[in-house]
Amino acid sequence: MPRLATEQDCEWIAAIMPQWKPNSTSWVLDRKAFAVWQMAVDECELLYIAVVQAERGKGFAKMLMEHCHRELVALGAKSFFLEVRKSNSVAIALYEKLGYKKIAERKAYYADGEDAMVMKLVQFF
Repeated sequence: MPRLATEQDCEWIAAIMPQWKPNSTSWVLDRKAFAVWQMAVDECELLYIAVVQAERGKGFAKMLMEHCHRELVALGAKSFFLEVRKSNSVAIALYEKLGYKKIAERKAYYADGEDAMVMKLVQFF
């Protein structure tokens, strides 16, 4: 079951994402996956989601996203956004399954010059 990330999770998460700091909108799932959200008033943006390589394809990202959606709605969230690499077809398929739709593109968004798709949750759970 996902839980809020704590200071004890910092070393594990920092190995994957060095800039991470514990906050009220970061969740972990059995040290298999984590998600970091930013919430401003009633809008949430997914900043990072990662699944340990050996655990991919087991549904952990979906479980974590669904849990985060429920928790953030309980905190007052009314809309959800994210950016994803245009080439990340696995993540895009997951987000679409969860009800996200492409609403825009960000040209050369990533350091390597790849474009990002901006997606918004339009089919609310």
